[in-house]
Amino acid sequence: MEKVRIRAVACRDLDDELLDRLHELANGLMAEDLEHFRVHAAANDVVHVFEVAGTGDLVGFQFWKAAPLGSAHSIVGGKLRVLPQFRGGGLHLASGLRFYLRTKLRHPIARIYRLSMASMFGFVSITEALAEYAFFDPAATDPEGRLLASGFHEMAEENHFGIDADGLFAVDIFMTPQTLQGFGDAYFARPAAIAYAERNPAYRTNGCYLGFWFRFTPRNVAALARAVARKRRRAVRAARPVSGR
Repeated sequence: MEKVRIRAVACRDLDDELLDRLHELANGLMAEDLEHFRVHAAANDVVHVFEVAGTGDLVGFQFWKAAPLGSAHSIVGGKLRVLPQFRGGGLHLASGLRFYLRTKLRHPIARIYRLSMASMFGFVSITEALAEYAFFDPAATDPEGRLLASGFHEMAEENHFGIDADGLFAVDIFMTPQTLQGFGDAYFARPAAIAYAERNPAYRTNGCYLGFWFRFTPRNVAALARAVARKRRRAVRAARPVSGR
């Protein structure tokens, strides 16, 4: 696998050329119109652009936003898209840790949560790297649950998404047949995939994402760092040429 760099671009500085390139890549993986994509970009602070080092070829991206959440702070992971041949190297996890460190430096004593509206694939790739997480519960009655619910509702309003009684977000983004064909039966039998499907059974066709959250505890930060290192080692091994005998 070619070496990939992460370039941070403030969303306020996104020009039409880069926005069109990001949308073209995204639309080939999960169909959505340009105006929908533009609204999402405007609702975020930063986009991490994943590019091949040396050539600048675009291979993926991740949008990010940080905001106050009561006395805490929330990190919202926006759209994540990576070309299939560049998955497995932990790019999205490294991107998340980088944005967490940026937020932690600005708010060193605050509790920091990550709130996410995720597709099946985003959910599996993130939660498998965590020590602990929880699903968004719109009916939560405990103080932490109510606080997080307010953050999810604000996130949905900013992106013009509806939320149903089960906590599903109507994002109007649909999986393309090509995307689904890239994942075999073994993928959908993974525990995280089963957990997602139980809460969003029509995920293949309903255009809805599932909400989940986690706190950046020492356990979760350590688990994420280990996952990034493990995935990078695996990617390096896979890229090595097989010597003949």
